[in-house]
Amino acid sequence: MRPARRVLRKIAFEDISTGGSIIVFGPQRDMLHVAKNFMEFFVDESCGQCTPCREGNAKLLEGVKLLEDGRCSQDYLSDLLALGEAMQVTSKCGLGQSSPKALLSILANFRDEILDRTGRTG
Repeated sequence: MRPARRVLRKIAFEDISTGGSIIVFGPQRDMLHVAKNFMEFFVDESCGQCTPCREGNAKLLEGVKLLEDGRCSQDYLSDLLALGEAMQVTSKCGLGQSSPKALLSILANFRDEILDRTGRTG
């Protein structure tokens, strides 16, 4: 997920490898809602076999909901980012390894907008 200021890129293996898909959102789209939608999907689709995916996706969704409510502390947000990164390397399958990617990308590229909305600063 990249903000409009970073669109002068090539959709190619050498620059932005897409894995075969790309989604474009307009400026009116609430990126926190996008993150919530992705996380709800992954919570539902997790087979539950491995702990990082089963528990991690639920925790990431909980964090998105706290952000929506303006109740996510900087420390908890840092913990969520670390959890997402850990899930990418410890989950058994591709679903669990890729599930935190959207949230991590949204927080990396739209952090200020999300934190401004909750009354916090990055």
